[in-house]
Amino acid sequence: MNLQDRPKLIRITLIIIWSISFFCFVLTLMTGMRSSCAWPDGFVWLHGLGLGTLFLGIGGALYYSRQRFRGLQNQITDQSKEIKRCKERYRTLVESAEDFIFTVDRSGQFRSLNTFTAAFFGGTPSQFVGRPLSDLFSQEVAKKQFKLIKSVFQSGKSMRDEFMIGRGEYQIWLSANFMPRKNEKGNVISVLCIAKDITENKKLENQLVNTEKLASMGTLAAGVAHEINNPLAIILGFADLILEKCEKNSELYQDMKTIERQGLHCKVVVENLLRFARHGEGIYEYCDINKSIRNIMDVVKHSLDMNDIELNLSLAQDLPEVKGDLRQMQQIILNLVNNAAAAMKNGGILWISSAIDATNEKVIVIVRDNGHGIPPEYMDKIFDPFFTTKSEGEGTGLGLSVSHGIISKYKGSISCESNTSNSGINPKGTTFKITFRVKD
Repeated sequence: MNLQDRPKLIRITLIIIWSISFFCFVLTLMTGMRSSCAWPDGFVWLHGLGLGTLFLGIGGALYYSRQRFRGLQNQITDQSKEIKRCKERYRTLVESAEDFIFTVDRSGQFRSLNTFTAAFFGGTPSQFVGRPLSDLFSQEVAKKQFKLIKSVFQSGKSMRDEFMIGRGEYQIWLSANFMPRKNEKGNVISVLCIAKDITENKKLENQLVNTEKLASMGTLAAGVAHEINNPLAIILGFADLILEKCEKNSELYQDMKTIERQGLHCKVVVENLLRFARHGEGIYEYCDINKSIRNIMDVVKHSLDMNDIELNLSLAQDLPEVKGDLRQMQQIILNLVNNAAAAMKNGGILWISSAIDATNEKVIVIVRDNGHGIPPEYMDKIFDPFFTTKSEGEGTGLGLSVSHGIISKYKGSISCESNTSNSGINPKGTTFKITFRVKD
């Protein structure tokens, strides 16, 4: 028998018993009322049967009611346990999530927070409940969030937005979804915010944007360089012809040498533009990166000493050759050293190190200084062509972009980390990390 049919069968049985007992009881009463003489034995038996059946029915009804009450009580207990398990499961899910999850009321005050959110801001959830958004977020971000929360209360629909928050040295981008929490009547009683960290996605997005910009600038630079090369070649050619006809000690000869020297300087600038525009052309060459570093240090050592900059070299021995032209590798190191020196005008320390990674497939070169550092708002632009923070006449903004192009050409990578005096507990300075592929 199906267990679900048992209550139905019990009810039918009780109804039959109650019907029989009621019929027998009523029949004996009617017979007794009509006959004033003593009842025959059959009627006495029938009357007793009716009473017994009636009591049996009442007892069965009481038993059934008691069993049904126990069943309902057990069902309520099981449902309460299930609700408790669901609440614990929900609490565990929210508390273990590495996302920013919190609820706020109409006035923008926190009603609840998960542990991850509270820990990020240096506290516990109970410490922030009842406090306004501006206590955790900047005034600008809090104002932006409160505007979205107000819209959710008014429209009853979810709102999305992205914003950047900071806590000490941390600067992260969040993608936030503000969702309404409604009561039984459909009125919004609070707003639930779930915000995910999209900092890495933002970095990739910026890298793609920079790649597009570099590609566009490369195409433009190639066109400009070729257009300049033609008249430049003519200028240098005629300058050479005039030099052959002039006496070496004459004033005209010195003037033409100046023209030739400046023309050659323009030629170097054009070559840099063309090198920036090329991507992966030609056959790979190999060089000793330590040799490139030492050659450049021999050239700039005196200049560093004059600017009171201490040089610390830590070059690993027996490094394999890396993919790259020796002259171009020297250009990369020279650009980074010049930038570091410009950031330490009042003296400082310059660290340069080389090592091979754990996989023995890449050589890592690190150039680090303790200069004034790069402001965070400029970090996404440092590899852009013609972008520079130097004063007019001190830089063209091509050094890092050309270096980036050379490194990309040889399938390497370059990254930068920088801290200013306002960056927090980390010491100020800039660190460039370059990764080169070793010779197969």
